[in-house]
Amino acid sequence: MANTSLRSFLRPLGWFFLFNSALVALGGAWLIFSSVHLGDDTRTAQGRVVAHQTAKLKLSIGQHSVVEFNLPDGRTMRIVDSLVRQGGAVHKIGEVVTVSYLVADPLQAQIASSSLVKILLGVGMLFMSTIGIVIGWLLLRFNPKATSSAAPH
Repeated sequence: MANTSLRSFLRPLGWFFLFNSALVALGGAWLIFSSVHLGDDTRTAQGRVVAHQTAKLKLSIGQHSVVEFNLPDGRTMRIVDSLVRQGGAVHKIGEVVTVSYLVADPLQAQIASSSLVKILLGVGMLFMSTIGIVIGWLLLRFNPKATSSAAPH
């Protein structure tokens, strides 16, 4: 009887781990995919931080860096970095940063170091989700042996 109650606890826990780990894996894959433009014509340019934009986080306030950079055709682009830094932007106003952008859509540019942070975070999320999936699978496979309450004759 104790084995069935243990199993009835472990199976939902296993599904919980599997479901949440799959969501974390999707989030990690999205972070990596949104930072790495495979097969696209990506360029870099030197930009200058011209301002900071305030953003509200769940429990605090953070800041984006606003960067201006020039395209080879002479157009000046202004982008807001995708990462929010709690307590203030990492880059100071006037600081020169490397910006990566898609030739087809330079408004989707981002500070190169922000791309690296997002890639590392995505890889960490994929690693942790793999551990969660293994734990969930093991919990679902756990099958305690039934104990016999009858005494042998």
